Amino acid sequence: MTESLKWKLIKNAGWLFGAEIISKLLAYGVIVILSRTLGPESLGQYSFIFYYVELLGVFSDLGVSYYLMREVAKDKGKLRELLPDVLGFKIFLAFLNFLIIVGITFFLPKPRWMKVLIVLAGAEAMLTWLSYLFVRIMYAHEVTKYEAMAKTIERLWAFIVGGAVLFYTRRLASFIYTLLIGYSIREFLRIKFGFKFISFEVEVNFDYRSWISLLRRSYPFWLIGLFTLIYYRTDMVMLSLMKGDYETGIYRAAYTLIEASLFIPNIVVSTTMPSMTRLWKNDRKTLSILFKKSVQILLGIGILGTSGYYIFARLGIYMIFGSKFLPSVSVLKILAFALPFIFLNSLLGSFMNAIGKELMFTKITGFTALLNVVLNYFLIPQYGAIGATLATVISQGIMTFLLFVMKFYC
Repeated sequence: MTESLKWKLIKNAGWLFGAEIISKLLAYGVIVILSRTLGPESLGQYSFIFYYVELLGVFSDLGVSYYLMREVAKDKGKLRELLPDVLGFKIFLAFLNFLIIVGITFFLPKPRWMKVLIVLAGAEAMLTWLSYLFVRIMYAHEVTKYEAMAKTIERLWAFIVGGAVLFYTRRLASFIYTLLIGYSIREFLRIKFGFKFISFEVEVNFDYRSWISLLRRSYPFWLIGLFTLIYYRTDMVMLSLMKGDYETGIYRAAYTLIEASLFIPNIVVSTTMPSMTRLWKNDRKTLSILFKKSVQILLGIGILGTSGYYIFARLGIYMIFGSKFLPSVSVLKILAFALPFIFLNSLLGSFMNAIGKELMFTKITGFTALLNVVLNYFLIPQYGAIGATLATVISQGIMTFLLFVMKFYC
């Protein structure tokens, strides 16, 4: 691995690492305030609202943002060619997806006040879906500091302003209104920073024929994103609908602690993916070294994380969430065993996408997403949050095995 590449990766990882540490601390500070102020049921309602909107956002991108990032990472001149079609398509998809959320939410077996919050979250999500296109543009240029800044500012808003609103009003609705304002600030910053990498006048193309042509090249990335979304968000939504908000809150508390460590693979993937795309074309020997070192780092940290979570599960749950959440201890102990698999799957999936094997990754992701839904369907009614946890560990392990088998043949 060349010294220039090494330092570029270290610099980008440093920005993301710093931002993720700050963001995670602030984010989980907010979750702690919410949990201790309003209890497991409100935490379950909060989780359902945002996970539900995210799960229904399946048609908000169709893979075009990721496709744009990969192509621009290989050739910066592609940005001028692709951006008008991608931007127009993203605007259309965001509006279409919002209408889908509104339509389905009308029939949801939830109280009216929750439905109103879901619709408002869906409206803000349109801006989120659009802004992430500009994050991909920044990543394609191998620059991560601006995304780090935008996320940190949003988390500061959520912790300081959101925490104050929650503390004084003790109302979930007021807290969510405040969060949505913070998200909007983040999205405007992302768009503003993204324009730093666009040196031409931006046009928007609303030609459906161009969109169809674009979709033929991007749909594998959409399927990967769709299956990944189903995989990571179905458990929370199914728990809420099948077992209620309390059980969802118990599961969310444990999953929140697991999520605290997921910034590690996210940093590795975000900083290495553009480089892997370029190295696959120009220097496969260096790519092999980069991939091997990434596997060693993620696997080692994942195993240490599993040990730590298992040993300190009770202490962590009690100190952070309080005695009301002690049923989350057994959930966290089981969920910890999924950590090494989650870390490796993030890297292996990114590698497949970088080398043009996205269809192979799509099939594996689709299979494991379906497996996860089936396992949740049979395990949640009988075991509740524990059932959702077992489904996650089993499906993540199977996914890791399948991805390594496919990697061997690349």
